[in-house]
Amino acid sequence: MPHSPVRYRCAVPEDLAAVCELGQEVNRIHHEAWPKIFAAPSEPLRDERHWQSFFQGERSVVFIAESSRAAVGFVVVQLVDESVSLLQPRCHAKVVSVCVAAPVRGQGIGRGLMAEAEAWAASNGANEVSLSVWKFNSGALRLYEELGYEVRSLSLAKPLVQHVA
Repeated sequence: MPHSPVRYRCAVPEDLAAVCELGQEVNRIHHEAWPKIFAAPSEPLRDERHWQSFFQGERSVVFIAESSRAAVGFVVVQLVDESVSLLQPRCHAKVVSVCVAAPVRGQGIGRGLMAEAEAWAASNGANEVSLSVWKFNSGALRLYEELGYEVRSLSLAKPLVQHVA
């Protein structure tokens, strides 16, 4: 367990810098695995506009995991309505991003953040929670499967060779 108790709460605007800082950990992990897709980590406030958009949305929320008054993780959740002729109409919550600081991983903080996300989704009319996880991120995939998430589809990509005319 963490050395200090972990508290979960909705983020406030003053948490934006901490989310930007933690977001660099997510960025680093993804960049190391797929540098052709993900930008290299940089100065944390580079991504401020991205994260800030979730703080300001009526249909999104950011939860912070806090230990000893420091942010040690976050989850971003967004409500999505789908109503297309090929699918059953539904409102679901999409987990946009989850981060737990490296020194405290494996202590249940990710589980706690996901529980906050699921409770928020249910209280806001969502009938399920969805998320995407990259194939290389086996630890995250294992956590989500342990929490009852199942693979429903696979996303495939093929790089194209660019021909110079």
